[in-house]
Amino acid sequence: MYPILFQYKFITIGGYGVMLAIAIYMAYILLERELILRNINPDLAYKILLVAIPAGIIGSKVFHILDHMDEFLSDPAGTVFSGAGLSIYGGFLFALLFGYFIIKQSKESVLKILDITAPCIAVGYGFGRIGCHVAGDGCYGIETSSILGVAYPNGIVPISYAVYPTPLFESFFSFIVAILLLQLRKKEFSQGTLFFIYLILNGLPRFFVEFIRRNPIVFAGLTQAQIIALGLMIAGISGLVIVNQKKLRNA
Repeated sequence: MYPILFQYKFITIGGYGVMLAIAIYMAYILLERELILRNINPDLAYKILLVAIPAGIIGSKVFHILDHMDEFLSDPAGTVFSGAGLSIYGGFLFALLFGYFIIKQSKESVLKILDITAPCIAVGYGFGRIGCHVAGDGCYGIETSSILGVAYPNGIVPISYAVYPTPLFESFFSFIVAILLLQLRKKEFSQGTLFFIYLILNGLPRFFVEFIRRNPIVFAGLTQAQIIALGLMIAGISGLVIVNQKKLRNA
């Protein structure tokens, strides 16, 4: 693992930071290209990311604190400013919320832009999860003796025995989803369809991956991430029904 790639005096370049930068860059390039293909001002990509990035960082930390309140109460400053302790779903939800307002201000169709952003989000999510693996930030799975097991002795949150590298599992699924969405965008769908499909395909693997992770149970035998994943799937299914209700009535 490479939590720190380069360090000189007060300058530190971490593995997670590098992968996060790659994730943002790849998502931006793809979003800009997709906007150009649809004759939409590509500046919208910059405006969305300018707001979504800081919102995502704040959201990821807020959700981690809510999920690990005991750590926060025992060491507030350490928890807030730690290089570890970021909730990917917290970042996703905050970025989505604040990105929505930017899209709304652009006067473009919100659902149309959300469809365009869906594969871009999936690509960014995939690279971001690789960053979690590279840094060894603690979002591992449970102990395993299988060939899939990976130890993180030099991670931000070190662990000497083999565990499931769940960030890589999520990264793999996310790239598959991105490829699928890029193929589906060539077909005619009601606006919003691709985005709601993404919500379902984002939540589904995460819900099951959580069963082999070490996150604390918060309600009804489920982790915070599983509850959010269920919410995303329900929102996705509901959204698909709503945006396609005219087709369903005529079927």
